Amino acid sequence: MSFWQNHPGIKLVIPFLFGIIASIELGINSSYLLLVSLLLLLFCGVSFYLSTYALRKKIGFLFFIALFFAGFTYSSYRTEKFSPVYFAHAIQPESVLVVTLVDNLQEKENSYKTTLRVSLLIGDSEISTTGKVLAYFKKDSASFFLKYGDKLLVKNSLNPIESHRNPDQFDYKNYLNLNQINFQTYLKKGEYQLIAREEGNPIFAFSQKMRQRLYGYLNSNGVEGNQLKVASALLLGYKENLDKELVKSYASAGAMHVLAVSGLHVGILYLLLIRIFGFLKKIRRGKLFLALIVISSLWFYAIMTGLSASVMRATTMFSFIVVGNELIHRKSSIYNTLAVSAIVLMIINPFILYQVGFQLSYVAVLGIVYLQPKLSKLVYSKYKFIRGIWAITCVSIAAQIATFPLSLHYFHQFPTYFFISNLIVIPAAFCVFYLGVFLFIIAPFGGFSLVVGKVVNSIVWVLNQAVYYTEDLPVSLIEEIEFTVFETYFLYAIIIAILYAIHKRRYLYFKLAFTLVIVFCGIQIYWQYRCVKQHYFTFYSINKLSVLEYTRGNEVYFISNKELQNDWSMMLFNVNNHWNSHNILSKKFLNIDSLSKDISFSNLWIRNGVVVAGNKTIWIFDNEQVPPNLPDFVWVRGNKLKGLSSYLKRSTPSKVIFDSSVPNYKVAYYLPLLDSNRTEVINLNENYLKVPL
Repeated sequence: MSFWQNHPGIKLVIPFLFGIIASIELGINSSYLLLVSLLLLLFCGVSFYLSTYALRKKIGFLFFIALFFAGFTYSSYRTEKFSPVYFAHAIQPESVLVVTLVDNLQEKENSYKTTLRVSLLIGDSEISTTGKVLAYFKKDSASFFLKYGDKLLVKNSLNPIESHRNPDQFDYKNYLNLNQINFQTYLKKGEYQLIAREEGNPIFAFSQKMRQRLYGYLNSNGVEGNQLKVASALLLGYKENLDKELVKSYASAGAMHVLAVSGLHVGILYLLLIRIFGFLKKIRRGKLFLALIVISSLWFYAIMTGLSASVMRATTMFSFIVVGNELIHRKSSIYNTLAVSAIVLMIINPFILYQVGFQLSYVAVLGIVYLQPKLSKLVYSKYKFIRGIWAITCVSIAAQIATFPLSLHYFHQFPTYFFISNLIVIPAAFCVFYLGVFLFIIAPFGGFSLVVGKVVNSIVWVLNQAVYYTEDLPVSLIEEIEFTVFETYFLYAIIIAILYAIHKRRYLYFKLAFTLVIVFCGIQIYWQYRCVKQHYFTFYSINKLSVLEYTRGNEVYFISNKELQNDWSMMLFNVNNHWNSHNILSKKFLNIDSLSKDISFSNLWIRNGVVVAGNKTIWIFDNEQVPPNLPDFVWVRGNKLKGLSSYLKRSTPSKVIFDSSVPNYKVAYYLPLLDSNRTEVINLNENYLKVPL
């Protein structure tokens, strides 16, 4: 029997999945065709079972088409902005919104961030609505006590989410759109009023309270410092306290999966429960009791860890594995089980397809299921300890082979010593998990829990030291890798072709795999060639900052203030993706606030505030240093506006650039002083500017 005949679940999930992708990418409202699609699907299903064998292939093809359109129309139906009761269709400037906090507050530097669901618009009349809003509350005594489930009256101060304004920047607007959020607001005291407490989902509210209590058990039983941060993330998915340096260390060591409660943690609990209650299989109806205990325990753990999207996804997946392995009389295919669980998750939320965690979870499990047994056969030892080490190594290698194209695409880095760190990380995660669960059980009774907590603290300390040691190894992390979506798909095609060639052991398939590798290398060489030839200026659009970059081949000269250059997260969000996508290998940073009067590089000159490269000149406006010749660009900064009015009245520059440090209201003040027919005005508050040389 062929693979496709033996795995009907995969045949069902593929057309449904592609239908969802087509709907989201095209953005077409076809929700009114949902009933037609479902009826067509039902008709094809009934016809398939009633038809003769000769007609089944034709009906099967129609069935797949119907599945595609079912996914397409269902995704459109679940898109809130297409709903007739979406709040944006009826909101007025004077409207007052009734909203509910659907997430806990996340503390930022100057505000609290959360998500609001709009349930009612109050104006000339009351209108029931739906839709979500990203909200930032100013830090004060009123916002400090807000929590999940609180209901508020809010003035209409909504703004559409801005598109990305810099080249190759992470598209935050699209990311929020995939989470059904298209508006944001900033609320200060007096712009909202609390009208009810705890109006949210009682299960989720209970989950949050339990999570906070369990965190308290860790904190009061000898788990402290960075050990507390890691243990609470590992056991409870409590990532709020993780600092950037700790996260970076785990990423460099290839151990980031430990810090997010997901498939690894749910899998550990699944194995523990199967081992503890495995004896039930020997009694009458024991498998049913086993399945009920395991599934109930998994979902209780999901509640205990805050019902995050990642843990709910993993719990759903393992719930189907339990049903397939324990309740179905013949052992079901893991591929069918994964396919059915994926369909269920996509029905619950079609947009889950675009979540990085969803993609990595399923790809990692598929890689482990297929590759791990094959890799484990390559080494055999009579010593159990060595077999255990090899088993862990095989799991790590299988997961990395399956996920590294996605990791390169999303995170632009690759941890080279993952197989070493995971020899400690995975066993340590097992120990911390088992001991942590035991601690939660005994902590309410006191006494011995402090001893368990100290042991957990010690194990996590060893785990952290192993991560720090791995991070400090030479070339522990290969960074600044740029992979487009096309290259990611192409790399997966190469991996699948190689695995298929090894499986079939036929020369033709090895030849195909080798051809794909050659084509991929050719694409990379052509990309490298284009990067060597690049030559341009880039004016970045970064809020309240002045940023100019000169690019020549694989090197850049980055002119900005020191604060931005030292802000790792700001650079990562606004600049690094552009450098990665253009293969920038050399970077020289210049402080704009202390530029020398005369700076010379091989292809760049800065003299008396005039930047010269190629055939372009840029004058950094300063009324005290007016250049003798009219420059190609006059670059205006927010802290150097003195004398600008006089200059614009007596001169007619060809192009004036107001950077992001100049507020829009000041830009509007200077516009009447310019001749719009002779001077082009560029406002970097709206978008970046690229100047080819």
